[in-house]
Amino acid sequence: MLHSSRKSAWRRGALLVISAVLVMTMLAACGKGKEHSLEFKGVGEGEVVATYKDGKVTKSEFDKYLAIFGTAQAQYEQVIAMPQFQQMILEQYVSYKILGTKASEESLKKARTEVDKQLKEYDTALKNDTALAAKVKEKKISREDMATFLMQTATVVVHMNSQVTDADLKKAYEDMKADFAVSSVRHILVATEEKNQETGESKTLRTEAEALARAKEVKAKLEAGGDWNALAKQYTDDTSSKEKGGLYEDTEGKNWVEEFKKAVFEQKVGVIGEPVKSQFGYHVIKVEKRNEVAYDKLSEENKESVKGAAAYVYMDKFLKEDMPKQELKVTLPEVAPTEGGEVAPTEAPTEAPKK
Repeated sequence: MLHSSRKSAWRRGALLVISAVLVMTMLAACGKGKEHSLEFKGVGEGEVVATYKDGKVTKSEFDKYLAIFGTAQAQYEQVIAMPQFQQMILEQYVSYKILGTKASEESLKKARTEVDKQLKEYDTALKNDTALAAKVKEKKISREDMATFLMQTATVVVHMNSQVTDADLKKAYEDMKADFAVSSVRHILVATEEKNQETGESKTLRTEAEALARAKEVKAKLEAGGDWNALAKQYTDDTSSKEKGGLYEDTEGKNWVEEFKKAVFEQKVGVIGEPVKSQFGYHVIKVEKRNEVAYDKLSEENKESVKGAAAYVYMDKFLKEDMPKQELKVTLPEVAPTEGGEVAPTEAPTEAPKK
């Protein structure tokens, strides 16, 4: 209940289109790499859907981009036709095009090497996933199109990583220490809602006031010498730890929701803390042990997370300070309701919101 989920293989690169600043992973060491292009072929002419200081985006180009995005990220298929969503994607796409022109030749070489790897994973996925292969065929996505899509993302990632200094890494690590600390904790969750895993529907178990009162009740019993195993079975709504006395052993903080992670990192070891509120309800927590991990002892995955967080600062600065200077103007068709309640496109130019 407390743990976060992970994303799948080759699609990670595609997901950066929407959340590049969240997953700025450090790419592989430099190599020659094939000459993958940053521009889709044969889509430079026709109706224009966006203009900016340094260029334009045509409808055929953006349609190609959306087709690949929707294929790579199936979870967005239901919203990909929404005007607000398309505008967000288009603005992000323009920022990628601009950043691609700023990347050094060294960054481009590293990006090409990474795309070579991603394309091999993509080829394997096509062979093993008939649904994916059918969708790629339906959308008329060539391997060259996919290479361009991945190259745009990889170039942004490498370029932003190239800005990062040792001082940036140190600050990012200090800010993320709680993510990497390895702790063993006991906790009892008093939930306010219960979610049906099959239907996704939630039902109210108790009010927040009732949950807090129940959490304080079990805390008092624990402080009076109550047995964690018995009280967890009686009180907790966390099925993952109910039969283990509320125990989570040797777990990295990054696997927990923010409020729980913060409490585990800051609470005194061996002390039962005050109830902590999270999206799940109230937690009564006892930290049994906690070990902070020095930067040079981090796993490669965690080091890349630190580098990604440091790179995010530069991406954020670019979006807030440089993008507004590009005078972006979006002319995507708006959607208007028809008599039957369906939606029909109407042309209406809109200025991109100021960052």
